[in-house]
Amino acid sequence: MTYQPNIGRAAVGLLYFLVCSAPNAQEETIVLDPSTGNYIINYRGLDLDTGAEPWRRAIFVPATKIDPVVKSKFKLNDQGLVVYHYKVKNESNSQQALSGFRALVSQAIRTSQAIPQGWRGSVIPDRNTKNIRLNWSYSRQQAGDGLKPGASQSGFSVESNDLPGIGMLRLRGATPTLAFPDEGPNQELSDKLDELSSPDNDSVPRLAAIPHIPNPTPFNAMVVLGGIQKHVKDDMASMQLIDPILLASIDRGLTQAIAAAQGGNTPSLLHELKNLRKLLKQEHADVDKDDGDWNDDDKRKTAKHQIDKLAAQVLDFDLKYVEKRVKGEKD
Repeated sequence: MTYQPNIGRAAVGLLYFLVCSAPNAQEETIVLDPSTGNYIINYRGLDLDTGAEPWRRAIFVPATKIDPVVKSKFKLNDQGLVVYHYKVKNESNSQQALSGFRALVSQAIRTSQAIPQGWRGSVIPDRNTKNIRLNWSYSRQQAGDGLKPGASQSGFSVESNDLPGIGMLRLRGATPTLAFPDEGPNQELSDKLDELSSPDNDSVPRLAAIPHIPNPTPFNAMVVLGGIQKHVKDDMASMQLIDPILLASIDRGLTQAIAAAQGGNTPSLLHELKNLRKLLKQEHADVDKDDGDWNDDDKRKTAKHQIDKLAAQVLDFDLKYVEKRVKGEKD
């Protein structure tokens, strides 16, 4: 029997050639080798032919030996849907090819997913949350295949009814799939190995614009503004993308806007939205510039602003959307 841990990667190449005897081992262990960044696994094996239990050694190669750059842009199309575009680069200092990336999003239209040639994609419900798992992976099934160091790839996109927020893309490098020629390590080590190889641990995180703010049909300004407020307070603040002083001002403005929407006071609602967008423009003069430029989402800017530029662009887009919808309903 061949044991294979729960590793969700597209790369293959069984690790039999990395399994060898470990004559000096005295207990089953998983130890990080700082010189390589790999994990050395010592375990008591089983020779299926003779019944002997030799000590074996295997190597788990993490999929994190990459330095990826993620760029994203988002725009409203003629059907009123938000189109999200992504471009990825595998920096030249990476030690692995980039084999794929994924994100948990609030909503995405499966049939709208654009997939570059040589890649595969999927839009499926996540098993552990109420979110949608958006995934792209390199289509070839040989170890080491993927986006080589120094190369970049665009052409990834998807449409969504929901508005953008800041979320995490998780990118992974191409590695051999870990497998054993016997039952593998004991349960304790197997659990540890599954933890190390889980999608959240065995990947490199980068921030990007993703579908995140619920946008119900029929349109409800209170619901959308409530989602924006929660995202700013819970997510942008915890990601340290916004200064506490500006956060307080924006939170106060959103609270007043929600109250105006609840009371049906359209002039007051539009006034609050205008003031909120003015706060963002004071931080980034081009925050409302709709020129389709790619946003650098992984390397945070060193210039001091009270809010990260991508976060400001996302927030301004959402507020502008609410503004347009409210004006449209008023007309």
